[in-house]
Order: sequence, then C-alpha cells, then structure tokens
Amino acid sequence: MEKFTGVQYLKIDIANNFGHDKLLWSERLAWFDQNEASLEMLVRQADSPALFYAGVQAYRAVKRGEPIGYMISLDATSSGLQLLAALTGDRKAAMLCNVVNTGERADAYTGVYKAMLEIMGGDAKVKRDDCKSAVMTALYGSKAEPKRVFGDGPAYRNFIKVMQKEAPAAWELNEAMPSFWNPTALSHDWVMPDNFHVHVKVMDAVSENYHFLGEPMSFVRNVNAPTQEGRSLGANTIHSLDGMVVREMARRCMYDPDRINYIKEILNGTITNDTIDPDRDRLVNTLWAHYLKTKYLSARILDVLSPGNIGSVDPDVIRGLIESLPAKPFTVISIHDCFRCLPSYGNDLRQQYNLQLSMIAKSTILQSMIGQILGRDDVTIGKLDYDMWKDVLEADYALS
Repeated sequence: MEKFTGVQYLKIDIANNFGHDKLLWSERLAWFDQNEASLEMLVRQADSPALFYAGVQAYRAVKRGEPIGYMISLDATSSGLQLLAALTGDRKAAMLCNVVNTGERADAYTGVYKAMLEIMGGDAKVKRDDCKSAVMTALYGSKAEPKRVFGDGPAYRNFIKVMQKEAPAAWELNEAMPSFWNPTALSHDWVMPDNFHVHVKVMDAVSENYHFLGEPMSFVRNVNAPTQEGRSLGANTIHSLDGMVVREMARRCMYDPDRINYIKEILNGTITNDTIDPDRDRLVNTLWAHYLKTKYLSARILDVLSPGNIGSVDPDVIRGLIESLPAKPFTVISIHDCFRCLPSYGNDLRQQYNLQLSMIAKSTILQSMIGQILGRDDVTIGKLDYDMWKDVLEADYALS
C-alpha cells in the first residue's frame, strides 16, 4: 500500500473535494502543486466548496506552522460491491472497486459503463450516471431501477450480461438471495461476529376500504406479516456487514491503550487476580464462538477479556489481534463508508480498512449469515479465490 505524509494527505483531501477523487494519488498531488498558489480562487469551481475551502485554510495554517484540527475524508469506492467481492472471493469484482490493485484507481460504475459500450457500440444510449444508479440498486436485488434506466429490452439484457461477466460471484450471490426468502417468516434474523443481532421485520402493504361522505375510499398501511417473496435480503445482509465494518473501524482506531496494556499483562501472566462477572465471561465465550464459526474475530473481545476468562480463548490469536491495531489510537468519524481522521493518521486509516476487507475475504461470514437466515447448520458456501485476502491488504484505493 502506497503511503503518504500528513501534509500529502491534506493535499489529497483538497484535490478530492475539488472533484479529483478518481485520479491516481500522484495525479492529485501534482494537481495540488500546480494550483497551490491560487487555491482560494478555485472555491466556486469545487464539487464540495465548503470542504475544499476548509481544507485550503487548514493547509495554509500548516504552512504557517500552526496546529490544525481539520480532518481529511477518505471514501470507500463502492462499498457494497467491495463487500460482495470480499465475501465471495470474486477477484474480477474486486478489481472493479479497488479491493485488489490493478495499477489504476478503478471506478466500478465507469467500468460497467465502458463494458456496455463495448457490447452495444453505437446503439448504447446510456450515461455513466445512469449505470451508477442501475449498478448500485441491482447489487441490492433491484430489478425495477435497472429496467427504469435501460428499459425491458436489449439494453437491460446486456446490462445483466456485463454484470455476470465483470462480477461473476457477486452477481451470482445477488441472484440467489431471493431464493433464501422464507414465505412464512415474520422476520429474518442473524447475528454478526461482533454479536450485533440483526432483526428485520417482514412488512406487507394492506389496503383498507371505507366510506366518507358517501364516497368509497381506501388507504394503505404496512403491517408485520409474511409475504410470498421478497428481494430485501441482499441489501439487508450487506448493510449489516457495512455497519459492522464501521463499528470495527471505531473499535480498532480508537482503542484504549491502558486496556491493551492490561490484556498484555494478562497474556504474560503478570496479572492473575480477577473479579467475578458472569455477563463479561459469557460475552467472551459468545464472541469466541462467533470467531470459531466465521473465522472473524471482533475487536469487541478486547473490552471483556480478563484473567478469569483468558483461558477460554487462544492467546496467540489475541496477540495477533493486538498486533494488528494501529501503533497509536486516533479519532475516526464515519458516515456510512466515508471515514474522517487527522491527516497524520491517513496511512493507519487505510490499513485498517484494508484489513477489514481482507478479514472478510478470509472469513465464512457469508456462510454464517445465510445459514442463520435459512435456519440450517449445514450450509457451505465457497469462494472463487480463497487466497484473494492476501492481496487485499496491499490495496491502494479501497479508501480514496
């Protein structure tokens, strides 16, 4: 993974907010250097003028030797597709959204757009932004939005062919999700590796008829009731994983150093005294059971390890978890798949995000979620590329 100084991240942030977030890192830095003297004059031209202006003011303060509290922003490049690629070991999909390096800063929506142009040639009457709308919603199970964009004809069928070719395993999972629907269920439920319980009620629209002033009328209300079919499982499973990534990023980046030192002393045997806390010990066992099932260990376990329950876990795995944390904790603020931190922690932020994608690619989280939805323990789901997780660690543009 290419690394930068805090000042360079500030320059990159300014270029991003101007609208150059899809360029290579080197191109963004070059653009900044070329325009450094006249940045204030470019505010009105920026895609995000307020953030651009704030970044410029922060950069000027740094040049004057003043401390700043300005946080840079780095966004995931199509986080839904990133998670689907990681879950399924889909290297082609991973190349579309920067989960593995290609030598470029990939843009999934432009990639699909260009692939459609190659198939349809001069007959392609689609725009890149239309492709974005279609891809985003299609990967969450929608058929209505892609058909609204492309129509229910050759263009739509070509879109499906492109998705099958460019993201084969991710698309196969997307197509399979509706078959996991339980037509008798009032809700679909599963538990994430950090013990977050997902409970999604099944809602159905019911029409009620009545008369008012002699005229027949009706209104529609949603009730918790089974439905014969549904397409929401794809979106909800990925959203639940997205939420866990945000929680894990916060746990890992903003860890308590005193707590980590305490656990190290427990592991070294220098602290043995403990107090009885059944709830704490139960949570350790629960989180460890999730790890054994999914091969993903949540950093939440660091909050509840003690001398009395350390024997319930593998100490080498805990040491590995601690070693994977940033050298120093730092504040991270997230809005969905946008992460903000002080410029000097940009490398750590990107490394932790890569690590999350890599851990997911190495895990059996998908198998666990689908098994829970189906109420079965014998579900086995493979991956196209079982070794992809190694390359994910070096991704340059997963956060960009």
